[in-house]
Amino acid sequence: MGNSKHTEFVDLKDIVVLDSFWGPFMDRVRTRVIPYQWEALNDRIPGAEPSYCMRNFKLAAELTHPELDYGVPRDTGHGGCVFQDSDFAKWIEAASYSLVWHPNKALEHTLDEAVEIVCNAQQNDGYLNTYYIINGLNKRFTNLKDNHELYCFGHLLEGAVAYYEATGKRKFLDALIRYAECIDRLIGPEDGKLHGYPGHEIAEMALV
Repeated sequence: MGNSKHTEFVDLKDIVVLDSFWGPFMDRVRTRVIPYQWEALNDRIPGAEPSYCMRNFKLAAELTHPELDYGVPRDTGHGGCVFQDSDFAKWIEAASYSLVWHPNKALEHTLDEAVEIVCNAQQNDGYLNTYYIINGLNKRFTNLKDNHELYCFGHLLEGAVAYYEATGKRKFLDALIRYAECIDRLIGPEDGKLHGYPGHEIAEMALV
């Protein structure tokens, strides 16, 4: 690139990977890993430890919109790690990139349905993290360093960008823009805002 001030971005649709190593690896991810991971996120792998990931989003959506019923008992708690939301985020990012190179109506439909569930969990002010939606919103942003809210936000935003680039659908991206605006309103160096820093740099990566 040298000292050039002009930067050109290459559309992923214009890239074809024919490498003898990466080509088969990418095919395996598309045909086996992505479908398997979706089953795992929904706790449908016999003998595997539950993920609770999509169950958490469904429960959070039910708590946010009491008229919804995803079949998750509302007196159950958050399952898995405090950063469990990020598992969905990484999956939809990978699945979306797969759609860029290999359009698949069934997979796209699965992504659309998943996005609907996740967006239904979002709070009126834009906040979107199942751990605190389920366990108590009064505790949100109280431990930025260790409890991974901005880490999960960053991965969700990266997934939302990938989903938008693959499908042209803005629902998930607009939801994460609202979440970014929520974070900007509440966290920062100014007086009256929460002061702190995340334990990971994923939010910064996503915003770039």
